Amino acid sequence: MPKYRHHHIHLMSHDAMAAGRFYESMFGAKILKSKGANGLPRCNMELDGQTILISTVTEDITRMSKNPHQQLGLDHIGLRVDDMDEAAIQLKGLGAEFLIEPRETTPGVQIAFVRGPDGVNIELVQYPDRG
Repeated sequence: MPKYRHHHIHLMSHDAMAAGRFYESMFGAKILKSKGANGLPRCNMELDGQTILISTVTEDITRMSKNPHQQLGLDHIGLRVDDMDEAAIQLKGLGAEFLIEPRETTPGVQIAFVRGPDGVNIELVQYPDRG
């Protein structure tokens, strides 16, 4: 069975940096400005060893969606996996619904998205040589 570990939580906001400043001032999160996959600002945060990402979404996104990166609030939970191929086989065997099949995003880095209960999306992430 593949080994699963917590990787990150990803939130969506109409103003990612303002949201990040809230976590920074309220909870002492350390923030770093970045850019999301959609080209809009993203706030990368570290809070007590946990990674929290906040991406900016366009003003027309105002509700929950069935697709990743298309809603406000909690977008997905990220789980790190040491063997994406084995994980995909196992999860499909258990009846998991893949929203995005495993794919390489940058050299050696693979991601996939699975539908969780209550509309929560779960991202699987595999890094090279690090599990």
